[in-house]
Amino acid sequence: MIRKIKKYKISVRPFGVLRQFKKQLPPGAAQEPPEAEVEAIIARVQPHVTPCALYASYSKSETPAALQELWKSSPEKSLTLSVIAATIGSAVESVIERDALWNSVARESLEQSFNFVEKLISEEAVDESCELTSLLPASAEQAGPLLQALESHKADIIVNDSGQVIPLFTGLRYCFWTPLRGKNAKK
Repeated sequence: MIRKIKKYKISVRPFGVLRQFKKQLPPGAAQEPPEAEVEAIIARVQPHVTPCALYASYSKSETPAALQELWKSSPEKSLTLSVIAATIGSAVESVIERDALWNSVARESLEQSFNFVEKLISEEAVDESCELTSLLPASAEQAGPLLQALESHKADIIVNDSGQVIPLFTGLRYCFWTPLRGKNAKK
């Protein structure tokens, strides 16, 4: 079953934005902006962030044919595959200035969106005596099949004629459920 969640609360913090900022620049390229500046930009961008995510989990036998390729990267003994498409919406694109700091706020917002969905899936996995692997980014070749399987048009996430996933700040990830070992496992 595909689950769609909208308008959930995400909390963007300055340290997360600065982490994203540092990833975008070559080492030693720029000084870290003051925290007050980062907080001001977060305050301007945050009202335009409209998170939305779609996710689904499949056993190996239930996985749509187009997504079977993902199982090649699964750890041994994996039981379930979860796929996620998350976005912070297109409204944010109109307020983001094209510099690294503003872009970092949007990237951190998307990361927080994935963290929210990952927590939900993790809770489901624990109920089944499983744990999640790390979220893996879907490749460009996997984008179309993943979005089609998730019926992403319902969340206004599409692939345009150039093959780019839109809205701009959208991501596609997947993970596997593996059995818990030890005393945390249900018997």
